[in-house]
Formats: sequence, C-alpha cells, structure tokens
Amino acid sequence: MADLTFFFFLLAAVAIGWWLGRSSTRKNAERSQQQRALAHSYAQGLNYLLSERHDDAIDKFIDSLEVSSATFDTHLALGNLLRKRGEYDQAIRVHQNLLARPSLARQSQQKAQLELARDYIAAGWLDRAERLLQELVETSPELRNTSLEHLVEVYRDEREWAKAIHAVNLLHGRRFKRLSPEWAPVQAHFCCELAQEAINSKDYLSARRHIDAALGYDRNSVRANLLWGNLEHLLNRPREAIKVLQRIPKQNPDYIPEILKLLIACYEQVGDEKGLDRYLESLLREHPSNSVLIALTERIQHQQSEAAAAAFMGKQLALRPSLRGLGYFLDLHIDSTQGRARENLSLLKTLIDQLIASRPQYRCSNCGFSGNQLHWLCPSCKHWDSVRSVKGVEGE
Repeated sequence: MADLTFFFFLLAAVAIGWWLGRSSTRKNAERSQQQRALAHSYAQGLNYLLSERHDDAIDKFIDSLEVSSATFDTHLALGNLLRKRGEYDQAIRVHQNLLARPSLARQSQQKAQLELARDYIAAGWLDRAERLLQELVETSPELRNTSLEHLVEVYRDEREWAKAIHAVNLLHGRRFKRLSPEWAPVQAHFCCELAQEAINSKDYLSARRHIDAALGYDRNSVRANLLWGNLEHLLNRPREAIKVLQRIPKQNPDYIPEILKLLIACYEQVGDEKGLDRYLESLLREHPSNSVLIALTERIQHQQSEAAAAAFMGKQLALRPSLRGLGYFLDLHIDSTQGRARENLSLLKTLIDQLIASRPQYRCSNCGFSGNQLHWLCPSCKHWDSVRSVKGVEGE
C-alpha cells in the first residue's frame, strides 16, 4: 500500500509539472519548446516509475516541477513521504533542492530547512542536523520551539547531556521555570546520566550535585534515588543508603528487583540481619516478585537449612507459580536425592534454565522491545522509563 501511494503521488507530481508548463505555454507561444521539454520529462518520469527506477523518477520530478510558492507544498510533501519510507538520501535531495532556490520566501526556506534537519536525524547525520536546528532557533521565532525539541533529540542521541538540559531550559523560557509533566522526568534522566558519568569517574561531589538537580526536576525519580543509594554506599554510608533505597518500592514497585543486591549488601554491612529479613518479608507480602522470593529463600537456607528453604519455596510456588521459582526449588532438592531421581531432577532443571534463558527479562510497554538488560531509555522507541521487568510465570 505504501509503494502504491508513493507511485501515484510521484506520478501526480510529474503530471502537475507538465500541466503547469503546458498552461504557461498556452499564454506564450514562444515557450513551446519548454512545453515539449516538460512533456518529454513527464514521459521519462512515467517510464522510470514503471520500471521502478525511483531515483531517476525523482530527478525528473525535480526537473519537471518548477519550485515556486504554488508547488512548494508538493515538493515538501514528497520529501516527507520519502523520509517515512526510509529513503533518506532521496528525501535529502528533494529538500536540498528547495533550499537551493533563493527566490522562495524566507519562511518557506526555513520550513524546508527544518524538514532537511529531520532527514538528517532519521539518517543518523546528527552533526548536520544540529547545525541546521541551531540556526533555526536563532532566526525563526515560528519554528524555534519545534527546532529546540529536535535539538534535544539530537543531544540525547549524541549523549551530550549538558547541552540537552540547556535546550530543555530554553524551550521553557527561563532556567528555573517549573517544567511540564512531560519534560520534568526527561530532564531528570539527563541529570542522572551526568551523575552516572561522575560516579564512574569517582567525582562524587559532582555526582551528588547532578542527583540533587534530577530530584529537583522530578522528586519521584526512581533512577535518581537508585543512584543516590549507590553513592551513599560508595561513600561507606550504608544506613543512609538503606533509607534512600527503601523509597523506591513506594515510588514504583516495578523496580524492586533493581535495588535488592545493593540493599542486601547495605543491611549486611551494618549487621542488621533481622531488619533485612523483616523488610524482605514485607516486600514479598506487599509486592510479590520472584527476585524477592529467591532472596528470602536464600536467607532461610543460610540461616536454617535446605529443607526449611524448600518448604518455604514450595508453599510460595503453590500461591504464585513461576519458572524461576521452580528452578530454584529444584536446586534445593537435587543435592538431597540420589540415582535416577537425581538425574531426572537435573534434566528438568536444565530444561527450565534453557527456557528461562530464551525468554527476555525486560520489555518496553510502549513498543514491545525486549531484552535481558534494563534500559532507562528504550533503544527502539526512545521512550524513557518504558522498559520494565517482565511479569508473570516466565518473569517476576
């Protein structure tokens, strides 16, 4: 259907070019040669379309249809259609052809410049898009906000987080103006990216500053609190880390699996074993998940016995069946069995492990992208906070 739409659109565009040339020729007999040339271009363009030589057909379209205020929208629409089809080189040629016409009104040239920047973004030529968009921000009040939004997109993909933050602030008029619910979480993520970079380079003072900025934009930022808890742990402040990490289940229980390893380490560091057990029990009761269940079962095995852990796990599996839980349950029984029964349990455990390995642990709620790693920014649809752990029998 898309190819058919493209065919008829391009055919109609070339026909318009021929008709305009014919109409102008009727008014001026001296331009009959131009009429014949346009008719020839139309015939060639049609031939190229029929033979699926789209590049040549587009060239004939550009030659046949004169760029003017009357035909500008036709050129623009064709370029946009080509971009949506993924034919970025052709879209760029169409929009560059518009920019090469100084006779166009300034506002039309700026529209063509914006579309060309969009072509470059789609094609991955971010540096070229950045230059065009920066110029539009400075010269076009009408397109300023749209250009800034695209600049944020460019800086995000270039991982230029400070520039992205600055662009969002410009978009909202002044630096300390309260951001909209749409942009506040995005701005918080940009700050978190800077905080993570600072932590990686052991610049903990800058990391704290960026975390504070993130929470200033979005006080419910799970990622900012997770980074904050990690920072407190790195600074050997486990009690403070525990307080921060315990905020996350209240903000969004979907991220409980992401805090468990760090939370358990902090509790063990302060020597509060009973406090850890009570907290894990409350999490399992209020927000059941396989990660919490397995963590609590491991503690029962360590503190009591494998038999006690197996009994606890068996009871929980009867309430909430899951592959991960069943795999751990089999592990608890394999060592205590012998002979044929042990072989059967080992085979069953291997099959379950293979099944779990073949299933994604995370999935994007917006586009369906799946994988085995948490991405704060979905690699596919570029949405923030849309990738979560998979729920159900095969997940959490």
